[in-house]
Amino acid sequence: METTDRIHNLPVPERFLPLMTRTLADAYGDEDASGNNQTDTPQKSPLEGGSEVEWTKDEVVRAYREATPALRAAFDYLADHPEPEIVKTLELARTVYPNDNDVDARNRLYGVLGGFGAKAVNWYGKKKWFFFADRERMGDGSAGRMVYVMPADKSAWLREASGRE
Repeated sequence: METTDRIHNLPVPERFLPLMTRTLADAYGDEDASGNNQTDTPQKSPLEGGSEVEWTKDEVVRAYREATPALRAAFDYLADHPEPEIVKTLELARTVYPNDNDVDARNRLYGVLGGFGAKAVNWYGKKKWFFFADRERMGDGSAGRMVYVMPADKSAWLREASGRE
């Protein structure tokens, strides 16, 4: 039975866009091509020799090679700014989308990263990215924008995969 999703416009505060993008990416990632929910049937089982959290060098290299140009640009920038450096969303967005205004660049980046989140689950059998993403904390303790940190080992692997090292 084929179903057609109705599309709705939902006003979302900008600060919740990463959450909404990630939620939608996860939801789409849990469906197969026919729209059936596949939450209980991961494509890659940990019993097949992989980890659901830790990424191997081969997996990071594969993710880089299979990435879209925009995602590669994000990976390249993060790889060039490994831990302990913290990369803020707007900094990364302006690098990946230099011709867009700040809002559009951020929104497009969130879409690219949300797509990678779904790919991480469905293609690589991972529950987490191979780099860290978290909200920065504001002076009053409230959550700010997303920030990203690339572990040094993953940075080296990405630079090697890109032919820059």
